Parts: sequence; C-alpha cells; structure tokens
Amino acid sequence: MERNIILVPTDFTSAADCALDHAIEIARLFIHKICLLHVDNKKLTTLQKEKVQKQLDKISIVTSKRTGLEVFNLIREGNIFEQINETANQLKAEFVIMGIHGKKGLQHIVGSYAYKVVSNSIVPVMVVKKKHIHLGYNNIVIPIDFSYESSQKLNLAIRFAKYFDSTIHVIGIIGSASSAMKIKKEALLKQVHDYVENGGVNAITEVLIKPGSNVEDEILDYSDKIDADLIMIVAEKSGPFTEFFRFNVAEQIIDRAEIPILTIIPNDVYNEEEDEDETLLSSFFDPLGIIDKPSNP
Repeated sequence: MERNIILVPTDFTSAADCALDHAIEIARLFIHKICLLHVDNKKLTTLQKEKVQKQLDKISIVTSKRTGLEVFNLIREGNIFEQINETANQLKAEFVIMGIHGKKGLQHIVGSYAYKVVSNSIVPVMVVKKKHIHLGYNNIVIPIDFSYESSQKLNLAIRFAKYFDSTIHVIGIIGSASSAMKIKKEALLKQVHDYVENGGVNAITEVLIKPGSNVEDEILDYSDKIDADLIMIVAEKSGPFTEFFRFNVAEQIIDRAEIPILTIIPNDVYNEEEDEDETLLSSFFDPLGIIDKPSNP
C-alpha cells in the first residue's frame, strides 16, 4: 500500500489547528491525503459521538474546499497514545503530525507525554507548538552521532529539503577537546556533507566541541542561532540516543523547542539489501564504512 496519508490527531484546540496547518503544507507538496483523528479516552454516547463527528466533518469539508486536498476523519475510543499509533499503522500513514500544548497544557497531549506517541511509532512523527507563519522549512537541523540509527534521518531530510529548497545543517556534538577526535569527526561530517549535496541539497556541517554541556542545550542554541525551521532527531524506543546522547535528549527537545521537531524511530536491524531500496527511510549509503552498523542476530 502506498504511504500517502498524513495522520493529524485533533482535540479541536489551537495546538491541533497548528498541526493541521503544517500537514496541509506538506500534503500539498507530497500529494498526500490528510486524516483527522479524534481520540476520546472514554466511551462516547450516541449524542456525543454525533457532536464530535459533526465537528470533524466541518473541519474536513472546510479544509478540503480551501486547499483542494482529500481530507477524511476517524473517531477512536481508548488510550490516546495507543490509538494514534494503531491508527497510523492501520492506515499505513507516512507521517503523524500532532500539536502539543507544552508542559503546562491541560489537554490530552501535554508536553513530554507526546514522547509516548513518538517512541512507539513506526512512522515519523512531527511535533508542533505554533502556527506555521511562513512557507517551507528553509533551515533543517540534524544532530548526528555517526551511528547507523542516526544516519537514517538523512534521506528523509533530503526529501524534505528538495521540496522546500532547504539547507540541511548537520552538526556533530563531541564532549572531548581532543584535536584527534575533532579531526576524525570533521572528516566524517565531510562525507555526510558530500552525500547530502550529491542528493541535490545544500548542506552545512559543523563540529561543536562542548565538554560538559547538555546535548539538548547545544542543539536548541544552534537552531536558534541559524533561525532553524525544523529539527530532525532519532527517538529510540529505549529512550536515550547512542554515543554522545546518553540522556533522553529527544524528550527534552520535544518539551523545550518552539519550532517543529520531526522524530524517527530507526529500523531495528541493518539489512544491506535495504540500501538498494528507494523507500523514504532507506539507510544512509556508507561506502567507506564510517557508520557502526548493528549485526544481524
């Protein structure tokens, strides 16, 4: 089944409206459909369900007329985190785009609870907090630790960048002031730079030497400095990143960032045959063996 659906959870709040705004822009360029999903954690009465359905239908019709996109909707009952991921799997959605309210929010999806959706999703999840005030994602930040999992962001970023004429900023963060380590990482980033530019996208790479600093602080500070529109990160099911990302950086960034965050759960097992596949999340081409690939069991 072709993955041509963007799933947008909605609780009819301004945060959900922001998510729909982003979904419309991406759907227009990728020629995708949009599915609005409302999840209630309790069983709805017939009257309540009719009221919710009426709200969903109104948003779907207005959005479709305004944008020319195909928009449909679904109602689910149960745990919101489980239902979002189950529905994404059933629909074979390519993205989930959801709005969150921050840690002080009082709605269904609050701050770090969004990580429950992110860390259990098999499709990329974009988390947004604010309305998209301009077209496109001009500057995309990718923190990379040179692991196989981290590298899987690159092809998705290249695809985004081609559509939006973006610049990809790849940053390597190291906690050592060692000159040898810096030279090694700069050499690796040069190969990443060439790979991205060979894909037809402008790339900027930089090694940040920050002994003793928090990785999430450095990622967010760098993103602010370049006026980034999107940060792409890997969210492990177990929580932490590998190598330099020893704390739950993904959750911290989702909580704190004001710009959209696109998260990817990496494939569990490396398969060389997948490198020849032209799927969206095919693995990073690694001719010189710079990436530490996990072994097949």
